[in-house]
Amino acid sequence: MVAFASAGLFAFGGTTTPSVKTHVLGTDGIRAVVPVTWHLSREGLSVCSSPAQVMAITNVRGPVPKRLRAGMVLILLLEDRYGRASSFAPRTRFHVTASPGLLAGCCDIPVGPGQEFVFRDHGRNLYAFVYVRGELTSAAEAALNSLEVSAR
Repeated sequence: MVAFASAGLFAFGGTTTPSVKTHVLGTDGIRAVVPVTWHLSREGLSVCSSPAQVMAITNVRGPVPKRLRAGMVLILLLEDRYGRASSFAPRTRFHVTASPGLLAGCCDIPVGPGQEFVFRDHGRNLYAFVYVRGELTSAAEAALNSLEVSAR
């Protein structure tokens, strides 16, 4: 895992949200700009081999619980290395809602409020599970939209 520092400020959300200090996190050919209080998790948060976990970004200190609570953010990226490209739409701009549904399901992923996005980027089939609600929604959306995906 590699973390890159960024000295810049990045405005998350609309004009009413103050700028926050950010840094760039990256692993497995994927990078994202996130608030400095967020970090890569080294935990295996999914038990599946395909789709397999390629990145987990969170603001949770210590182990990520199986049930995420208010104030916790988790962006979990899984890659399907065997799926058909036609099953994954090309990546577009993401919109994370402030009142998401409940994420739970296969691969023993955490349970909590969030949204799932399925997309293809640089030949890679990806699932993004974004666990967030409330005031951190715009930061999670900006982080997701900042993803840089490299081809395998």
